Amino acid sequence: MLQFAAMDLRIALVPVGHMDAGEVEGSAIRLAKILNRAVEVRAPAAGPKAGHDPARGQHLAAPFLADLRAQLPRLAVVKLAGGAPAAAPVAAGMPDVTVFVTDVDLYRPQTEGIFGEVDGRGRVAVVSVRRLREAFYRRKTDPAKQRARLVKMILYAIGRVRDLPDCRDPQCAMSTMTALADVDMKPEKYCAPCWKRLTTGAFRI
Repeated sequence: MLQFAAMDLRIALVPVGHMDAGEVEGSAIRLAKILNRAVEVRAPAAGPKAGHDPARGQHLAAPFLADLRAQLPRLAVVKLAGGAPAAAPVAAGMPDVTVFVTDVDLYRPQTEGIFGEVDGRGRVAVVSVRRLREAFYRRKTDPAKQRARLVKMILYAIGRVRDLPDCRDPQCAMSTMTALADVDMKPEKYCAPCWKRLTTGAFRI
């Protein structure tokens, strides 16, 4: 893996509702190693009722994420994964990117379901593990595969919040996705040009 200098970019992960906080913390530890940067883990957000569609058994993603974003200022940092001890002080202000992690199924209009939703202006995203789990497809549970998928989706969400486009390099976390198989083929890292744009705002030439 390429080694990069530390970046001045605050990233936070937030479990939502009944989401396993340990799974989120494990993802934060992996992200900290990939990004060479401490990742904040915040107190769980309440599971929003916004966007709930009882007939579908799903939540409409945009209002679900809007509710989560409104909760963010009240969610304290409970752990810093990587780069600093848990007791270290946390800088004031909001994170540059916050990714909420939920186990409820999300959708957008005219879709059966989605992996997540991004609000670039609000600097937040939500990733659902529901369709990342083998159990959703009635296959044998594979925790390692699920963890890898979650980390890749969080990396993708971070990039989208930071206004990175889909990448043509299949060996990049920002590569185009049309199905779960595309997620499995991605690596848990950004290509060098996407990393540069993520950390500096520079465009690929």
